[in-house]
Amino acid sequence: MNSTEAPRLTVPLGTEAHRLAKQLATETLSLAPASTKREVAKRVYLNTLAVYAVYSYLKWQAYEPQLEQGDSWQPIICARWDVADLVLPGIGKLECRPLWLGESAIALPLEATEERIGYVAVQFEEQLNSAKLLGFVPSVEALEIQIANLQTLDDFVDYLERLELANSFLLSGDPVAVQVRDVLNTRSIAEIIAQLEQIYCNEPEDERAYAVKDVFTGEGIYAGSDRELGEDVDEGDREIELLELAEELLEKLREIWS
Repeated sequence: MNSTEAPRLTVPLGTEAHRLAKQLATETLSLAPASTKREVAKRVYLNTLAVYAVYSYLKWQAYEPQLEQGDSWQPIICARWDVADLVLPGIGKLECRPLWLGESAIALPLEATEERIGYVAVQFEEQLNSAKLLGFVPSVEALEIQIANLQTLDDFVDYLERLELANSFLLSGDPVAVQVRDVLNTRSIAEIIAQLEQIYCNEPEDERAYAVKDVFTGEGIYAGSDRELGEDVDEGDREIELLELAEELLEKLREIWS
């Protein structure tokens, strides 16, 4: 079931939300090029309200999102980039994308797709006294989100819970978690967990290990990984060891998410 078949949640936007949006838009205005000041101020104001609406919803769900940790709260970044991110400690970074009533899709700027664990659609009407959370998607394959393809807010909360559990595991001292961290080296754990969740939920069971192995063999994973996988193993042996590690990780995730 997608979000068009489920109730959308309306979040009131009171004095505090608009005060923060005005403050950030004003601070950004002084940093924007003269030719784009008006456009940038409007964009930052709306993005801030979208982030605040998702922030409020997550607070209701007993999460502790951090407004000021996101790029969307940094005037020097907002003056140049169209970002509306919200940081959930221990889980990752969400993108809160605004749209107007009547729009059927959201165009994503490229800078809003980096290191994101999901995208929440936030709909506004002209008055801006409330925002409607339409749903979310965990990942995007193109720079556009179709509203008809959104998942529900219930799905969203379940998704965040799975990411939180997996994050706690991968940061633990479990031998499998330690080896996975070593293989991933400096790559974003939050982003990798989001990829793992999608593999676990969407790939056929007999293909999951191969998909996880492909995540391991992404850009930059080999640096620093010789300690666990051996300095002298050839590529064939390395592939086998990574596949075995993928199977061990999937078994751990199965235990965690069951």
